[in-house]
Amino acid sequence: MIKSQRRPPLRRSSRIYLRVPVHLSGTFPDGKSFAEDTHILSISKYGAKLASRLPLKVGMQVKVKPKRGHDSALFRVAWLGAPDSPRAGEVGIEYVRVSNLLGVGFPE
Repeated sequence: MIKSQRRPPLRRSSRIYLRVPVHLSGTFPDGKSFAEDTHILSISKYGAKLASRLPLKVGMQVKVKPKRGHDSALFRVAWLGAPDSPRAGEVGIEYVRVSNLLGVGFPE
């Protein structure tokens, strides 16, 4: 009898692909401030993927504020798209404290 092996899901939450203009800001490790107008590419319950031209580093904290709205949220950079790859310029961010910054409900 062959047993089927079930793999755990690769993601903690489903993704929604959308383009949301945002203002990204924070401080580099050397203490210099940065700010960039960019956009989110996809969101999940726990974070988002956005586009950025900034030299961000994994582990940095960044503040994201949607262009339409007054609230902002703090995120941690979780991954960076490799240079010279199809994901170059993409940044994976996760909430420091989970919130609903963009008003999209995800199932528990």
